[in-house]
Amino acid sequence: MRLGIQVGASLVRGGYLSLGEALALLHSTPFRGVEVNQAHLTAFGDVEGFARRLSMFSLSLAGVYWGAKFHLREEHEFLLRDFETIRSRVVRLNARSIVIGPPPRFRLFDGDKERYIGAMAELINIMVEKSGDVELGLHNHWGTIIQNEDEINLLMKLTEPRFKLYPDIGHLSVAGINVYDFIERWGGRIGYIHLKDDSSPFKPANDWGEVAGRFKVPGKGSLDIRRILTTLRGRGFNGWVVIEYEDPNSDPIMDLRFFIKYYESNLRDLFES
Repeated sequence: MRLGIQVGASLVRGGYLSLGEALALLHSTPFRGVEVNQAHLTAFGDVEGFARRLSMFSLSLAGVYWGAKFHLREEHEFLLRDFETIRSRVVRLNARSIVIGPPPRFRLFDGDKERYIGAMAELINIMVEKSGDVELGLHNHWGTIIQNEDEINLLMKLTEPRFKLYPDIGHLSVAGINVYDFIERWGGRIGYIHLKDDSSPFKPANDWGEVAGRFKVPGKGSLDIRRILTTLRGRGFNGWVVIEYEDPNSDPIMDLRFFIKYYESNLRDLFES
């Protein structure tokens, strides 16, 4: 397993740090890679500029997060063009993971889930066929059309086996999903994860305010982080474990320092053995 961090959500959010400052902060830490949103790939002028900045701080690109209106068939032609641009950039950066972020939930969705998730699956299957060596995976997210377990199950049923599951552990938990059982069930199709903690595991959240308050840096919540990673390893997982934390009431740099100490004391052996 390799340790990464979602720099946009964890360190750059709200303008706390610039992307360049965040990358510099990660130098000489246990983190081996970063995940960024697709817009960040040209933050330093062009893809080559981004590659040079990563190299400067001995980091790799773990993956690229891409959220879009995948559920709307009228958008598919445009999204396929966007996909080819993102795929090309990922290849040039010697990475292989595109994290597919679902669109927000909307009023009409619950009455026609199969239609919208089916349209999303159609586009994903086309992109998988065009992906070459690049891997695509589903990132579940509270407040989107892929929030609940039945929605995850349906999309994964409708997509090609090459399409992976890139679960967000925190978002599973706030949707009321038992993450330990989920990993046991889906372990063979999981290729990459987002790891954040939850202060009230498996309790369905009512609103974004509750969600934001429950998300913690791994080790500060109530999930058994070591159990999660041990279970994944037992299912043959050897991908990126991308740390993400979005606690609005906590200092991002202090949380980073906390996690590094927690990692050294509790998790390092899982990544080095």
